[in-house]
Amino acid sequence: MNVCPHKGAPLCEGPQCGTTAWDGGGKFISCRDNEIVRCAWHGWEFDIRSGASLVDPDVKARTFPVTVEGGNVFVLA
Repeated sequence: MNVCPHKGAPLCEGPQCGTTAWDGGGKFISCRDNEIVRCAWHGWEFDIRSGASLVDPDVKARTFPVTVEGGNVFVLA
């Protein structure tokens, strides 16, 4: 479903993006380009493949298997 588990926002309104992470040496770096969907309402970030929240992996957005055939995306619900 197209629902953020935090407050029910439609996840399709948020960007597909990357995130930032600490590099272990005192800097934040950009990483995981196009692997994250960010909720447009409150900024919660979810892994596109697993649906897991980056902050608390026990909180998950619902995911569905998909295939791409001839440029068409099929959702296998």
